[in-house]
Amino acid sequence: MSSLYKDDVELYDIAFTWDIDDEVAWLVERFGPSCKTVLEPGSGTGRMLEALALRGLAPCGIDTSSEMVAFSRARLSEAGVHAGVMLADMTDFQLGMRFDAAVCPINTLSLLTERELASHLVLMAAHLVPGARYLVQVGLFDSDELPPPNDWEAERDGTKLRIEWALVGRDLAARRERHRSRIEVLAGPRQGDVLDEVHEMTSWASSTWREGIAVSPFTQVAAYDGGDRARPKVELEHGGGLMWHELVAA
Repeated sequence: MSSLYKDDVELYDIAFTWDIDDEVAWLVERFGPSCKTVLEPGSGTGRMLEALALRGLAPCGIDTSSEMVAFSRARLSEAGVHAGVMLADMTDFQLGMRFDAAVCPINTLSLLTERELASHLVLMAAHLVPGARYLVQVGLFDSDELPPPNDWEAERDGTKLRIEWALVGRDLAARRERHRSRIEVLAGPRQGDVLDEVHEMTSWASSTWREGIAVSPFTQVAAYDGGDRARPKVELEHGGGLMWHELVAA
């Protein structure tokens, strides 16, 4: 597990927390009016759990990082909302209940191998009521051409960061890609620190993604371009780095 997800959780949260109210409103619309409970595998520092709870839903998150789980619980307590947060592996968990919907944003599922994703989807279907929506954000790329890096700054309570996230290598044949994150602390107690890490992930093309879903207990009913704030519906064969996929549990 990357130190970014374990030893530097507070910096991670500053770097990757932004306004998601509009996105959450869109997700809740996709879940449907009868949705009351939502499962988020790989829930990280709890920003999605907090946003869902503030909308009156009962979310539950699981994560393999005990530091992330502890941070999430503190975050939710400070916000005055409740959500279940448990230490669990998204490829091997049993929660003893079913949920009305589920969500997994920002390429979290790309941290799984193809075999792990297959196991994950079987477990997710078992934890969702029939017909429930599972909204997952997974980038699809049909060429080895690399997009330009993303860079931004973030600040909280006197700590200021400069962040860069870059896709530095992709091998479509091997279905693997390598990402590099760099977080530089510009101000605050850790000023001058630099966190530089490489993240190995699965590379999904539009065809391999459709093949993986076809043998799972889910059916994909829609795809949306998450790079556009309006999140327009696109063809299932469409590619892009911020694709949202709407899956329905059998």
